[in-house]
Amino acid sequence: MNHRQPYTKITQLSFDVGTSAKKGSFFLMEDFCARTLKLKIKTLTPLWTGGVEAGKVDRIHETGILGSLRWWMEVLVRGVGGNACDPTEQKCSRKNGLCDVCKIFGAEGQKRQFRLEVQEVQISDTVIQHPIQANRSYTNNQGKSKTPTWYFPDPTRKDIKPQPANTPKTGTLILKIQSLQPDFNPGVIGGLIQLIADRSALGARSQMGFGVIEVMDDDLSKPIRFNTQTLYKWLIAIAGNKIYQDLPSLQNIFLAQIQPKHSIDSFTEKDTFNLKYDLRQLFRTDPNANNGTNEDGKSRPKKKDRDKDLRHFIMGTVEGDRMAAKIKISRAYDDDKLMRVWGWVPTQTDVYKNGWDREKIVNVIYQHLTTNYTLCDWREMNLMRDTKTPNIMDAKVFLRSLLKLQEDG
Repeated sequence: MNHRQPYTKITQLSFDVGTSAKKGSFFLMEDFCARTLKLKIKTLTPLWTGGVEAGKVDRIHETGILGSLRWWMEVLVRGVGGNACDPTEQKCSRKNGLCDVCKIFGAEGQKRQFRLEVQEVQISDTVIQHPIQANRSYTNNQGKSKTPTWYFPDPTRKDIKPQPANTPKTGTLILKIQSLQPDFNPGVIGGLIQLIADRSALGARSQMGFGVIEVMDDDLSKPIRFNTQTLYKWLIAIAGNKIYQDLPSLQNIFLAQIQPKHSIDSFTEKDTFNLKYDLRQLFRTDPNANNGTNEDGKSRPKKKDRDKDLRHFIMGTVEGDRMAAKIKISRAYDDDKLMRVWGWVPTQTDVYKNGWDREKIVNVIYQHLTTNYTLCDWREMNLMRDTKTPNIMDAKVFLRSLLKLQEDG
C-alpha cells in the first residue's frame, strides 16, 4: 500500500523572460544567455553528498549529486546503444573526442553544458544510528562469533570517544539547473532527476540507504512528476547500436521495491543492514569455509571460500582493494513501509565461476526478495521477472516504461 499523496503530473514547461513560472508549475526562466530550471526536492531518506573535509557531510554539495546524475546518464545512453565511455579510464577529451555523456557532463578540455546549484530551503542534520548492527551473526576466521556492524563517524570529531555520528541532511531543497549552451535543454537533467526519484537514489553512499527523494510542487504540499519526454527525445537522438556487457546499462540493471511480508509490519533502520548481510550470504555457498573446526569442536584444515571473489564483486568489500557494491538498498521511507533494491550485474566477468552467471545471481536475489518480503515491483529488461513489460527486448520500449511515458507519446 502506497501512503503518499497522488502525483500531479507536469506536462508542459513554461518559459518566461526574467519572471517565475506561474504557481503550480516549475520555476523556469529564460534569458539571453541561458535557460534555468528549478526543481523542489524533498528527501525521503537522508541525503549524503560529502564535504570539504573528506567524509564529512557539512552541507549539500553539488559534486555528490553530479556523480549520481552522470552514472544514470551513462546507464541510459548505453541502454539505447549510444556512446558512453568508462569514466574510470578517462579517455574522453576535447582533443581526442567526446562520448555522448561527456559532451553534457564535461571532460578534459570540455565544460559541462549545464550548471547545477543547490539552494537549501529547509535542511537539517539527521540523527542516524552509529554504529548500526544487523540482527545477524557470523563466525570469523578465528572461530569467534561476530555481529555485522557499519560505522558512520564524523571525521572532524576524532577527539571525542566514542566518535559521534556523521550528519547527513534531510528536508527540502531546490536544484537549480542552468543551461550553458543555447542548444541544451535543462529538461534533459530534469528528466534524469525524475527517474532517480522514481527508482533509485541521489547523491553519495546509496549503498548505505541514503538519497531517496521526490519532486515536490511549489508549496511543498504534494509530490509532482516532471515530464521526462525531453530526456527521452534526447536519448533517441543519440541512440546507436553499441553493446556494453561489462558496464552498467539498461540491459543489465534491475530495479525493485519491497514492503514487509506482513502489511501490519513496518521496516526499521536495521532492516536495510539485515538485508545487506542476507544478500551477501547468498554468495557464500560454503557457509563454514572459514571455520577451522569440526562439529565436535576439533580443529581441521580450513576450507577455501570458493565464492569470496564473487561476493566481493557483487556486494563490495573494504578489504584490500576496496570495491563498491553493485547492489544498493535504500533505508525505509513512505511511513517505513517501502524499501528500494537495485543494482547492475554484468553479463560477463572473470569472477563468474563454480556455476555462477548473471542469470543465477539476479535470480537468487529475486527469489530471496519474493520469499522474505512483499515484492511491489521488479523492473528488468527482456525477462519474465519484469512486472510491467515482461520479455520486452526493445530498449526504447523498456525505457519509455521506466520513464512512465504514454505508449503513444
